[in-house]
Amino acid sequence: MPGHFKVYAEHRLAFLKFSGAAHIDDCFEIVSALIASPEWCSEYAILVDNSGVTTYTGDFEDLQRFSGYLSETGAFENPRMDIVYYAPSDLSFGIARMAQQVLGPRFPFRIHVYRDAGPALAKLGLEGTDLAKCSTFA
Repeated sequence: MPGHFKVYAEHRLAFLKFSGAAHIDDCFEIVSALIASPEWCSEYAILVDNSGVTTYTGDFEDLQRFSGYLSETGAFENPRMDIVYYAPSDLSFGIARMAQQVLGPRFPFRIHVYRDAGPALAKLGLEGTDLAKCSTFA
């Protein structure tokens, strides 16, 4: 799954965008790069834009493995962290809800899943922001 991230310290936000064929190993790669970034801070919220995902390859065991990896990093132990998924399609919504079900009980952060960009951005205090601008915040 082609994906990328950008950290916006001034917004206390990490933005992850995925598109195309989703595979759990790509999530490992992007999250590993994010937490290795000198800009990363576990105090930041995370906005995951799954609107471009067209297919998904993975299962419950893959998500459990991903959960174990996140636990080992120690980078996601902040109970004030919000992870917000923008997932407008049935597929992207299903992926986000699976992640919420597997990760939610294991971590102190909060996961929110939205089909509409407006409420997702409002949850992050970015009401009135165009989702496309999240890739280009000044």
